[in-house]
Amino acid sequence: MGVALAYGGARKLLGRKLLSKRRLIPALAAAAVALCAGLVSAPAKADSVPYDPALLVVGVGDYNVLHNIQNEAVFRGEYRFGTRIFYIRPIVGVETNTGGGVYAYGGFGVNLPITDHIVLFPSGAFGYWDRGSSKNLGAHEEFRTGAEIAWRFDDASRIGVSFHHISNAGITQRNPGVEEALVEYAIPLGGMFP
Repeated sequence: MGVALAYGGARKLLGRKLLSKRRLIPALAAAAVALCAGLVSAPAKADSVPYDPALLVVGVGDYNVLHNIQNEAVFRGEYRFGTRIFYIRPIVGVETNTGGGVYAYGGFGVNLPITDHIVLFPSGAFGYWDRGSSKNLGAHEEFRTGAEIAWRFDDASRIGVSFHHISNAGITQRNPGVEEALVEYAIPLGGMFP
């Protein structure tokens, strides 16, 4: 519903060609609020799952997947806390690629179940990037946004695919960004960790 409201509001603005700075900022703010309102109802189902433990996620995939230059394999290890703040779960992780690049990050994600077994996990993170001989992203400070869609087994383990974008969000003049696609497996840690 929130997406429909955001789309309808944007369509009215575009249809009337009222995209001045004076009107664009409030319109974007209203669209963001409508989108968030639509997403708020989805996490309620996420935590209706009896118990969603902490997860250790391992993944392998393609770094710089949308470009045919300087593609490398990427390997990721991520810890998703079982503890949550409202519906938001903290995450920490590290990934490396075959070009010697290493990215360590921390952030947050939300479980959004689509069915009893299919789960969408959008997340955002901030971290430190050391490029090695891989693609120059313009800074050591990098942001990561994206999502995973996975099949959640009855024992809470998951297998899925993820797509993330990493960039410095324009904090330096050089900001090429990079996209990565991974196949991931999540191992439930039960009550061993928060």
